[in-house]
Amino acid sequence: MKQSTLGSCIRTLRMQNNLTQLQLAELLGVTDKAVSKWERDLSYPDIALFPKIADILGTTVDGLLRECKETCQPSKLLQAFEMSRDIRMPLHIILGCVEIIRNNHDDPEMLQKYLDGIKISGEYMMSMFDRLLNEKCCSGSRDGCCEGYSVSPENIEKYLQERITSGQVQAQSFSFTGKRILVADDIEINREIAAEILKQTGAAAEFAEDGQICLEKVESAPVGYYDLILMDVMMPNMDGLQATRRIRQLPDPVKAGIPIIAMTTSVSEKDRIAALAAGMDAFEEKPIFIDKLFETIGRFLHPEG
Repeated sequence: MKQSTLGSCIRTLRMQNNLTQLQLAELLGVTDKAVSKWERDLSYPDIALFPKIADILGTTVDGLLRECKETCQPSKLLQAFEMSRDIRMPLHIILGCVEIIRNNHDDPEMLQKYLDGIKISGEYMMSMFDRLLNEKCCSGSRDGCCEGYSVSPENIEKYLQERITSGQVQAQSFSFTGKRILVADDIEINREIAAEILKQTGAAAEFAEDGQICLEKVESAPVGYYDLILMDVMMPNMDGLQATRRIRQLPDPVKAGIPIIAMTTSVSEKDRIAALAAGMDAFEEKPIFIDKLFETIGRFLHPEG
């Protein structure tokens, strides 16, 4: 049985679209040698290029990642993507703890609590990276998953500076005073992070520990009591997708139409499609960038701009 790989998938789709390697390279802004290496499985495209490749070739990011090998083992690249949630969750906590500390640096007890949160999350991430290295995912060989993923320190510094500057400016320009937002998340520290983030805008936050409680709160609240829901997707008892579907079926049109924004570490195209299909209005990835979240919330709370 002939192996199906990412390289053969790209080559087949390129030919189906009547594109030469040079033409595909020009559309992607890379060299034709790079495309040739991808198609021979000598290297993988940069992760940032996957959405553009999928769009040009008429497929999805998930479709590019479905590599079916004779051993029935997922590719190293796919394994890395499947680890995404394990890495994103502690990173989300770290960034959230930093935000809380920045706004509460005069409270020694709170400082200690959230510094501990950063330490524990950092140790967890380190253990994940250790496991990745132990499995020789990034062995340095030609088929290693690290090939093609190098990012210069200058680019990282520029990116972070842009995000920090943007966040400082935009976070100060949003006001959701008088608005009540229901946050559904089963992890306590995530709820605390959400509370701190929303406090910056003047919004009142209430919380639900799972989708079932979220649904019950919406059902029992007066019409118009909640202005928006921030909904985690993966929760016990009732997940965010099921809770959203149930809310959309409520008999009262105001409650059924409440804006719901997914906040999740599950960030594949399949996850995004599932969230929107369930009735969610928007999809925000964890870790959350505050300015981007505020912009999304503002679209629904202040649609007039």
